[in-house]
This record gives sequence, C-alpha cells and structure tokens, in this order.
Amino acid sequence: MSTIAPTARPIRPKRRLQLNASLVVGVALTIGFLVIAIVSFFWLPSNPNIPVIKDRLLPPGTAGHLLGTDVLGRDVIAQLMVGSRTSILVGAGGASIALILGTITGLAAAAYGKIADELISRGADIMLSIPGMVTALVLAATMGSGALTTILALSAFFTPSFTRVIRSAALSVLQEDFITAARLYGRGKLFILARHVLPNIAGVMIVQFTLYFAAGILTEAGLSYLGVGVTRPQISWGMMLNEAQQQVGISSPLAVWPGLAIVFVVLGLNLLGDGLRDVLDPKLKRRTA
Repeated sequence: MSTIAPTARPIRPKRRLQLNASLVVGVALTIGFLVIAIVSFFWLPSNPNIPVIKDRLLPPGTAGHLLGTDVLGRDVIAQLMVGSRTSILVGAGGASIALILGTITGLAAAAYGKIADELISRGADIMLSIPGMVTALVLAATMGSGALTTILALSAFFTPSFTRVIRSAALSVLQEDFITAARLYGRGKLFILARHVLPNIAGVMIVQFTLYFAAGILTEAGLSYLGVGVTRPQISWGMMLNEAQQQVGISSPLAVWPGLAIVFVVLGLNLLGDGLRDVLDPKLKRRTA
C-alpha cells in the first residue's frame, strides 16, 4: 500500500509574526517609549527647566527623585520624559518629510524615463556626498539651533537614501506582468503608480521609516550633544549628555540615564524595522512557504 508523505504546513504571516522575536521585542520597547512620551504631556514629577539649587546633584534613589537631579537640582526623570517627546518630534518629523519627498522623487525616477531617472539619481548622489553633519552646521549657522533646524537637516540627509530605496523597489514592481496588463488596458502612469506600485512597496516604506526614525533620534542626540541641535527650554537626550559631561567623575549617572534611553529606543526601533521586514518581505514569504 502506498503512503503519501506528509507535507510541511506553510508558515502563515500571522504565525511568523508570533515567532519573530525581533518584532516582539521591538514592539515592546517602542510602545514603552511612546507611552512615556504621551504620559509626559499630562504628568511630570517636576518642571524640568526650573532650577532648585538646594536639591542639586542628589543621588539616584533619593525620595521624590528616583534617578537623582542635575547640577541645578532639576529632576532627571522629568527631563528624560520631556526628552522622549523631542525624540519623537525630531526623529519622526525628519523621517516623515524624507519619506514623502523620497517617495515622490523615487517613483518619478522609476516611471518617467531615463532622463528623469538620471537627473534624480545624480542629484541624490550629490546630496549623499555631503555629510549630514555639515548640512546641520550650515542650517544651525543660518537659522539658529533648535528642533526645526534639526528636522530640516535630517530630512535633507535622509531624502536621497529614501529616493534610492523607493526607486529600486518601484523598478522591481514595474517589471511585473500585472503592470504590463494595466498598460495594455490604457492606464496612465499616475494611476499605475498609485493603484499598483505604491501598495506593493508599502512594506518597504514602513520598514525604511522605522529604521530612519531610529537614525533620526541617534543623529539628533549627536547634534544636540555638539550644541547645534536642541537647546533649552526644549530638552533632548543629547542635550542632557552635553550638560552631564561637565559632571563626569562628580555625578557620573547623569550621563548614564540619557545614554541608556537612547540605546534602548534606537535598539527597539531597529528591532521593529527588522521584524517588519521579515514579515512584510514578499520574497521571504515565498521562501518560508
């Protein structure tokens, strides 16, 4: 009697979502980050900008100041909570502008002929050849430092990379048979891009956004640490590191807390991006099936 060999059951996207440890950890860290930022709008242990000299340099574990205070007596937890809002504003703002501009230019390069492709691609190469730190310094010198300047610097730095990624993904989709069928039916380029290309590269866009969101937070921290990013009364984790460097050896934990916040948030967003890429990548779906 012949027997039929059992076939392996394909891993469905939902099941693979449950098995993806990177995605689970990334979601948990990112949600925690967002919750802290939201809570900071409604509650703070104290005003993070008002000095309280009698409470200066309190150690971690002090009653009412769980992570201690800085050199002017300002609560560290309150500054970290407000800094999370700045990180979301700057990181998400820079990544969002870059995503919009990069999608438009990337789709145009992929769909509107060789001349448009060459102009946009060479323009992206030129922008990528300029270090992002130089762009930020120029903007800070002309516009002044602050969150808006940092967002503009990040968007200028990230847009060329988005353009190249979106162009590559769109070119891959435009070679599919269903695109040829849509052209035979007389569909215009804008319709094809909106109806067929964008939905098929949405996964790439989401993943790139999360990764550049993390890169934006890290870059903003570096700029603020150098003094050309966010400054008081706004608060950022990089600015806290800048202020804490003067107290290293006197009150070293002042530099530890914003550093740990940056590490965990950037790690969470990168794990989230990696997990989403595993789940949303069509080629990976075919391989696991």
